[in-house]
Amino acid sequence: MRELEPNFAEHGINVRAITIGSQQKADDFCARHDPDAICIGDATMHTYKAMGLDDFDLSTLTTDPAVVKRRAENEAAGFATDWEATRMEDAAQNPGAAYIDAAGMLRWISRGKHPGDLPPVSDMLAHALALQA
Repeated sequence: MRELEPNFAEHGINVRAITIGSQQKADDFCARHDPDAICIGDATMHTYKAMGLDDFDLSTLTTDPAVVKRRAENEAAGFATDWEATRMEDAAQNPGAAYIDAAGMLRWISRGKHPGDLPPVSDMLAHALALQA
Protein backbone atom coordinates (compact mmCIF):
# COMPACT_ATOMS: atom_id res chain seq x y z
CA MET A 1 0.00 0.00 0.00
CA ARG A 2 2.77 2.39 0.94
CA GLU A 3 4.19 2.31 -2.59
CA LEU A 4 0.99 3.66 -4.15
CA GLU A 5 -0.14 5.93 -1.30
CA PRO A 6 0.95 9.06 -3.23
CA ASN A 7 -1.23 7.97 -6.16
CA PHE A 8 -4.29 7.72 -3.92
CA ALA A 9 -3.50 11.09 -2.30
CA GLU A 10 -2.99 12.71 -5.72
CA HIS A 11 -6.64 11.88 -6.51
CA GLY A 12 -7.96 12.99 -3.12
CA ILE A 13 -8.50 9.44 -1.87
CA ASN A 14 -7.80 8.93 1.83
CA VAL A 15 -6.45 5.52 2.76
CA ARG A 16 -7.06 4.06 6.19
CA ALA A 17 -6.08 0.69 7.61
CA ILE A 18 -8.48 -0.76 10.13
CA THR A 19 -6.86 -3.32 12.39
CA ILE A 20 -8.24 -5.63 15.01
CA GLY A 21 -7.41 -4.52 18.54
CA SER A 22 -6.98 -1.32 20.46
CA GLN A 23 -5.80 1.96 18.96
CA GLN A 24 -2.44 1.35 20.62
CA LYS A 25 -2.17 -2.04 18.90
CA ALA A 26 -3.08 -0.40 15.57
CA ASP A 27 -0.47 2.31 16.11
CA ASP A 28 2.19 -0.28 16.97
CA PHE A 29 1.29 -2.34 13.89
CA CYS A 30 1.53 0.65 11.57
CA ALA A 31 4.78 1.82 13.12
CA ARG A 32 6.33 -1.56 12.27
CA HIS A 33 4.98 -1.77 8.72
CA ASP A 34 4.38 1.76 7.41
CA PRO A 35 5.05 4.68 9.75
CA ASP A 36 3.14 7.06 7.46
CA ALA A 37 -0.04 4.94 7.39
CA ILE A 38 -3.12 6.00 9.28
CA CYS A 39 -4.38 3.00 11.22
CA ILE A 40 -7.61 2.78 13.14
CA GLY A 41 -8.07 0.26 15.92
CA ASP A 42 -11.27 -1.79 15.92
CA ALA A 43 -11.22 -3.56 19.28
CA THR A 44 -14.89 -4.57 19.04
CA MET A 45 -14.52 -5.73 15.41
CA HIS A 46 -17.50 -3.54 14.49
CA THR A 47 -16.04 -2.69 11.07
CA TYR A 48 -15.04 -6.29 10.39
CA LYS A 49 -18.59 -7.46 11.12
CA ALA A 50 -20.23 -4.59 9.22
CA MET A 51 -18.21 -5.43 6.10
CA GLY A 52 -19.46 -9.03 6.24
CA LEU A 53 -15.98 -10.52 6.40
CA ASP A 54 -15.71 -14.22 7.20
CA ASP A 55 -13.31 -16.10 9.42
CA PHE A 56 -10.66 -18.37 7.95
CA ASP A 57 -10.49 -22.04 8.90
CA LEU A 58 -7.11 -22.10 10.65
CA SER A 59 -6.92 -25.89 10.31
CA THR A 60 -6.12 -25.32 6.60
CA LEU A 61 -3.35 -22.79 7.26
CA THR A 62 -0.64 -25.16 6.04
CA THR A 63 -2.69 -27.16 3.52
CA ASP A 64 -4.69 -24.58 1.52
CA PRO A 65 -2.61 -24.06 -1.67
CA ALA A 66 -3.66 -20.40 -2.04
CA VAL A 67 -2.62 -19.62 1.53
CA VAL A 68 0.69 -21.47 1.27
CA LYS A 69 1.49 -19.65 -1.99
CA ARG A 70 0.59 -16.22 -0.59
CA ARG A 71 2.59 -16.83 2.59
CA ALA A 72 5.65 -17.80 0.52
CA GLU A 73 5.26 -14.64 -1.60
CA ASN A 74 4.99 -12.47 1.52
CA GLU A 75 8.00 -14.08 3.16
CA ALA A 76 10.05 -13.65 -0.04
CA ALA A 77 9.11 -9.95 0.00
CA GLY A 78 10.26 -9.63 3.61
CA PHE A 79 6.86 -9.82 5.30
CA ALA A 80 5.93 -12.51 7.77
CA THR A 81 3.31 -13.03 10.44
CA ASP A 82 4.46 -11.89 13.86
CA TRP A 83 3.05 -14.85 15.78
CA GLU A 84 4.19 -13.43 19.12
CA ALA A 85 1.99 -10.37 18.56
CA THR A 86 -0.91 -12.26 16.94
CA ARG A 87 -3.71 -13.88 18.88
CA MET A 88 -4.97 -17.00 17.12
CA GLU A 89 -8.49 -15.57 16.82
CA ASP A 90 -7.03 -12.50 15.09
CA ALA A 91 -5.14 -14.71 12.64
CA ALA A 92 -8.48 -16.21 11.57
CA GLN A 93 -9.82 -12.86 10.37
CA ASN A 94 -9.99 -12.61 6.61
CA PRO A 95 -9.00 -9.26 5.13
CA GLY A 96 -11.13 -6.90 3.16
CA ALA A 97 -10.84 -3.68 1.21
CA ALA A 98 -13.55 -1.15 0.49
CA TYR A 99 -14.14 2.16 -1.21
CA ILE A 100 -16.44 4.42 0.76
CA ASP A 101 -17.32 7.70 -0.89
CA ALA A 102 -17.33 11.13 0.75
CA ALA A 103 -21.02 10.72 1.65
CA GLY A 104 -20.24 7.51 3.55
CA MET A 105 -21.73 5.16 0.96
CA LEU A 106 -20.05 1.82 0.37
CA ARG A 107 -19.31 1.78 -3.36
CA TRP A 108 -16.99 -1.24 -3.74
CA ILE A 109 -15.87 -4.07 -1.50
CA SER A 110 -13.52 -7.03 -1.72
CA ARG A 111 -13.92 -9.78 0.86
CA GLY A 112 -10.87 -12.02 1.23
CA LYS A 113 -11.23 -15.79 1.25
CA HIS A 114 -8.00 -16.38 3.22
CA PRO A 115 -5.63 -14.20 5.29
CA GLY A 116 -3.53 -13.13 2.29
CA ASP A 117 -6.41 -12.60 -0.12
CA LEU A 118 -6.51 -8.93 -1.02
CA PRO A 119 -6.61 -7.51 -4.53
CA PRO A 120 -3.44 -5.79 -5.75
CA VAL A 121 -3.25 -2.19 -4.56
CA SER A 122 -3.19 -1.06 -8.20
CA ASP A 123 -6.60 -2.74 -8.68
CA MET A 124 -7.96 -1.00 -5.58
CA LEU A 125 -6.79 2.34 -6.97
CA ALA A 126 -8.37 1.58 -10.35
CA HIS A 127 -11.72 0.75 -8.69
CA ALA A 128 -11.62 3.94 -6.65
CA LEU A 129 -10.78 6.09 -9.67
CA ALA A 130 -13.54 4.51 -11.74
CA LEU A 131 -16.05 5.16 -8.96
CA GLN A 132 -15.02 8.81 -8.64
CA ALA A 133 -16.00 9.49 -12.25
